[in-house]
Amino acid sequence: MGSIKSGQQVRVTIQKAIKREGARKTLERLFMSDKAHSKPLAARSRGFKALPKRRGGRIWTKYASKRHLTLSQGLSATIKATPQSLRDLASVQDLVEVSPV
Repeated sequence: MGSIKSGQQVRVTIQKAIKREGARKTLERLFMSDKAHSKPLAARSRGFKALPKRRGGRIWTKYASKRHLTLSQGLSATIKATPQSLRDLASVQDLVEVSPV
């Protein structure tokens, strides 16, 4: 990972099973910056219209429940390497393989 510079496009591939919850959240946040992974989730919530109504005397609105990515071994994403994403990748470097595109 030392040859990757900020501003580059990198491909992140999951190599091992993710057991730590913090690592899962970090990888999910990084993978959501790839349009290939975030577009289906955005399309799902686009169909929900916020229709506020009264329920029990209070304003109530139904929101789309968030679907989390299934981060399985072999899944890959192309992301832009920013200083923050490089720090995030360094924290999960034992689980992923990072290569320049």
